[in-house]
Amino acid sequence: MFAGLPATGIGGIFYMVLVFFMPLKELWRAMKGESSMERWAFIASRWGLFAIVIAMMWLQGAIMKWAMGADMSKFMAAGASAATGHRTTSLAGATLYLALISLVGVMALVYIVRAVIVIRSALGSR
Repeated sequence: MFAGLPATGIGGIFYMVLVFFMPLKELWRAMKGESSMERWAFIASRWGLFAIVIAMMWLQGAIMKWAMGADMSKFMAAGASAATGHRTTSLAGATLYLALISLVGVMALVYIVRAVIVIRSALGSR
């Protein structure tokens, strides 16, 4: 990951995933009769922040690409290009991709550890 690009870390990606799925959960609440206009206004405000973060990330990526030159592949060789096997010229896209892979890895590890703890407690061993 590259320092300085907003929302490209694990926390930023996790936040964006949560915000992305907020309307789906609220639709489920609406079908159960538990929704309100205040909740929809809150979701709209989070989506506004989500859009601003995405726009600023792409803008900063474009500025960095302009400042470093048009050929980003030499800078990306050790990053997403090496991880995926594909050459890329998108700094922001590469950082998002790597952060998403990191987030999925961390979440998988958390669920594996949780399963081990549950199995060990069910078996009675500490």
